[in-house]
Amino acid sequence: MYGEEISYEISLVKSSDKKLFELFSCGNISLDKYIKSEIFEESSLVNPDGLHFKVTTETNGKIVVIGFFSLATSGIIHRVENYSHIFPSIKIDVFAIDKNYQKLHYDKASETAENPDDHYYFSDDIMGQVIRHCRKINDEYVLSDYVILYADKNALRFYHRNMFEDYTEFMEPEQNQEVKKLYPMFFTL
Repeated sequence: MYGEEISYEISLVKSSDKKLFELFSCGNISLDKYIKSEIFEESSLVNPDGLHFKVTTETNGKIVVIGFFSLATSGIIHRVENYSHIFPSIKIDVFAIDKNYQKLHYDKASETAENPDDHYYFSDDIMGQVIRHCRKINDEYVLSDYVILYADKNALRFYHRNMFEDYTEFMEPEQNQEVKKLYPMFFTL
């Protein structure tokens, strides 16, 4: 099976979706715990870090969650000596794909490409849809210059492949425990 064969939908997570996430696992213990138990309270949804979205497909007549991401407003602080400026940004706070779909080639050409840089995965397609959603927000609702995120070192290649760049020397990353060991990256809208 190839990613091009999978039709999927992206929609906001609702408080009634908790059961849908029972089988979801991205392979990262802390992210799985966050997604399965920390965003859901008894009858409500907790959105402390942004709006949560689910990526779903239908398999054997059942809706299955194959991805999760959250978006929030943010900014990039650009500082040079006594000058500073904040560039409005959209932050991808969480991006997780079910481990069964992570290394799924998008098509046969990707699978047979000898050069790893020519590989295109199903997860790349989903990230492309997330970026399209960010562009729509930028074009229709609020102007933003960038999309930012904080990447785990194991995902750096994925984000570089999807046109995210490392912060430059003049940009200041957030200073908190959650992102201290992560790598700040940006995508220019």
